[in-house]
Amino acid sequence: MDESTDSQVPQVNRPAAQRPRRPRAARACDLCRSKKYKCDESYPCSYCQSRNVECVYKGQDMSRMRMTSSYVRQLEEQVKSLSSIVENYEKAATDGPSNSPEGIVTNASSLPIAQHPTVMEAFPTPNSISSWHTREQEVSGMNTHTRDVEFYGSSSSVALLSHVRRTGEEDNDDDDAGALLSSLHNPHFDASGSQDTQRGRRSTEESDHSPWYLQCRNFIDGFFSAIHYIHPILDKTSFVQRCESLWAGEGPENKRITSFVALYYSILSIGALVGTREDELIDGMTNLAWSRKFFDRAKDCCNRLGMVTDLDMVQCYFILAKVCQNELHPHLSYMYVGLAIRTALAMGINREPGPNSKKPPSLLRAETRTWWGLYSLETNGQSETGMDSEMAEHACCAIIEHMVHFSKITRNICLSIYLPETTIPMMVAMAGQIERDLEAWTQKLPEAIRPMGSSTQVPSLRGVRDVQWVKRQRLVLNLRYHNLRILLFGSFLLRSTAQERATMSDTKIGIQKCLESAKQTIETIYQTYQHSDFFRTWFYNTTYTVFAASIILVYMTQEAVESEMQPLLRLVDMAIEILMIMDECVVALQAAKLLQGAREKATQKSSSQAAAAVNPGTSWPDGMVYLNHYWGPMNLLDGDLDQNLDMSSIDFDAASLFMSMPH
Repeated sequence: MDESTDSQVPQVNRPAAQRPRRPRAARACDLCRSKKYKCDESYPCSYCQSRNVECVYKGQDMSRMRMTSSYVRQLEEQVKSLSSIVENYEKAATDGPSNSPEGIVTNASSLPIAQHPTVMEAFPTPNSISSWHTREQEVSGMNTHTRDVEFYGSSSSVALLSHVRRTGEEDNDDDDAGALLSSLHNPHFDASGSQDTQRGRRSTEESDHSPWYLQCRNFIDGFFSAIHYIHPILDKTSFVQRCESLWAGEGPENKRITSFVALYYSILSIGALVGTREDELIDGMTNLAWSRKFFDRAKDCCNRLGMVTDLDMVQCYFILAKVCQNELHPHLSYMYVGLAIRTALAMGINREPGPNSKKPPSLLRAETRTWWGLYSLETNGQSETGMDSEMAEHACCAIIEHMVHFSKITRNICLSIYLPETTIPMMVAMAGQIERDLEAWTQKLPEAIRPMGSSTQVPSLRGVRDVQWVKRQRLVLNLRYHNLRILLFGSFLLRSTAQERATMSDTKIGIQKCLESAKQTIETIYQTYQHSDFFRTWFYNTTYTVFAASIILVYMTQEAVESEMQPLLRLVDMAIEILMIMDECVVALQAAKLLQGAREKATQKSSSQAAAAVNPGTSWPDGMVYLNHYWGPMNLLDGDLDQNLDMSSIDFDAASLFMSMPH
């Protein structure tokens, strides 16, 4: 209470021996409230200070957040650090654009977000409450095909695609978001079991006397020669031996449903989906029909088994998530990843074994591979986990550990750039530090699978004799690397104004890096499609393609000059051609139509720039056109992607699904 106010309060005569009562505290700390003491409202209060206990205030006016002294000190340190960065940028801007890089480098390393990721996690405000701008970028609506409500966060490619689709429009209502989500739905992949799949199952079961579909064994090879190299969570030798035992005993006692049977069907499903197409159909059914049939079989096994907690079930959920991801159903993929994580946590495989553990080393290695495979698939895991690098595994399994660190970088981008309300100077500084982290990550990769940095690098044939798993890991890591660079530097284009880009040279440099990675992404996929049959069935490439093409279209409508238009249009045309060639994938074809419409709109905008300059009322807005948004994974990585950036890169507001591992 003010002194001036106190002076106006009439004094009450009290006996000399009676001590005046302190007025009731307007706000008391938690301890004083629980003990019903009169708190002096200091911080820390005198009662807590005298007893050397932590003083905590919590109330409705503080959104029920715990306000500890350590929390306040961390806030003060972060504010001081970020204020210093802004001051350096302002000073650099007054000295001239050429001085700005030096001003950045000296302070970027002091950013608590990059250097101390746990500090960011200690602050509930920016992570748990999205900023107004972030909410405007999110996409949430009802998929009319499934009646499911779907959400895609601000770092996803669904959001970016929504941005491109709505450029120049003012109304961004929920109906429009629902229409976009419905248009990207794959009606042929029905998670509840389509009538066609059920009819195909009945007809095949009538003609097939084996429940294990021995005629489809090549689908297992299709899995181990493709997706297994990217997510090597299974031991091939052990799995094939168990399959042979399954095939050998076809009596009634061998037909009991187990979690391995569910895993077996899930492997057949993903193998049929991503495997190369043979000239002759198996039993008159296409690979996609077989894949969806086996997906239903695996799902039915899971439903009949109920809440089983063993490693086979975790791996089954993992593979079912990959099936949904490659069927371009990120919403359902996210759900299966959640089931896998919860089952793994219920088993405790995220913990190091105790001293009395009797698990064989092979099982411990399998659990470790599976847990960290889940971590890399779910790119928003904890930043403070460790990993045992002493596993005696095949060399192809090394990618798991590298993808764990890649996931941390992806999560850092989402939490420090896309979720909070960040100024452009701060965003540029953070992006510079994250880029250095990303480049350091690439240098730690084995040289054989290290991604190419830019198109200016001299091509080499040294890798043509590499074994198959090396070639495929190098290809995927190259796409993920450039996808993450698009996500990182695309934020400059989406969130800055033309004036900010003109006054800060680093934003222009970052945008050019973003465009270079988008170009590399489209050209890599296009060239690989020309020469590799296996890659054309990896429908998840849709997420990378759409994300790269969308950022190019955003650049064309906001920043491109006339001389750049034709090369950029050629890249968009290549992206559309990539999507159109995946004619088995309904979502890819729908995405191609959306990009085609956006391409026409961008072309019209280019031809009307002169008129827009005369009449500002017809000009297109700078910076981000607010929309509702994502894609999964794509994260689509806008995500993620997928982490990995992709259609599965859904944003989470500081709700971590992973428990910390002991070191």
